[in-house]
Amino acid sequence: MTTYLLDTGVLLEHLRDPSVSPFLLRLVEGGHTLATTCVNVAELEAGVRPRDRRSAEVLLRQLPYLETTRAAAVLAGRAQARAGDRLVISDALIAATARVHGATILTNDPSLYPAHGVRCRQLPAR
Repeated sequence: MTTYLLDTGVLLEHLRDPSVSPFLLRLVEGGHTLATTCVNVAELEAGVRPRDRRSAEVLLRQLPYLETTRAAAVLAGRAQARAGDRLVISDALIAATARVHGATILTNDPSLYPAHGVRCRQLPAR
């Protein structure tokens, strides 16, 4: 089964739009794993609406945490150096963490992750 690393946009959308939940639930019921990273935690802490903070904390506690390793940091830095302004370091870290752990990124925008060797799946339109 697949491990899906949820990017922050998907996490925020899940908190704000109940129509995302059934899709994520189907993935879990299908035996897939949904996971998060340190980047997601930091971005949610910075960007979650106050009324969603408690839900965000509960959500993050339920998701397995994929460690951003030294190897992932090296991959992210190199990818960002190659891509320049087209890739922000937070997206590079998410992509590299997914690559190191063999995970697929679940995202609203696959163009955020141009790094080589990382798989992406787009959140279906509702």
